[in-house]
Amino acid sequence: MDTQYSSKDIIKMVIQAKTKGVDLYLTLARNSENYHVSNLFAELAKDGQRHKIQMEKWINSLDDVTREEAYPGEAALYLKALVDAGTFNCDAATKKALEMTVSEEEALQAGITFEKDFMLYLHDLKKHVNDEAKESIDSIIEDEIKHLNDFFKIKEKIIKG
Repeated sequence: MDTQYSSKDIIKMVIQAKTKGVDLYLTLARNSENYHVSNLFAELAKDGQRHKIQMEKWINSLDDVTREEAYPGEAALYLKALVDAGTFNCDAATKKALEMTVSEEEALQAGITFEKDFMLYLHDLKKHVNDEAKESIDSIIEDEIKHLNDFFKIKEKIIKG
């Protein structure tokens, strides 16, 4: 396969993934049966929107350094495959959340899964951007870690009752 993706293409894929996450979080915020879980998802959707704006600014700061790969476009194809293969496929969870009230456990698990997958993607993305963008990615990764901590705190409160 000789398709190659530029760093800008990859950032666009990340924005696409984050858009799916924001849509999922807005749906879960509206349909979650727990007030605290609903508020958490509303806040995460706001953070996601902020991250999307930040990533759109990165597009202009990307370097075009060629990196050694086993075959041309190897890393870019891997990152694209993560998006295409459903790593960020929130459609099923969003559809389910639109059809019915979502339990606390289902909502929290959907959020945890998205956050973990998105952090993995961001770690791989750092190989394709300049130093300034790496700092921005690290900032977003820190936010994602905070989001995971928020999920686990609420999950613990729910378990304790």
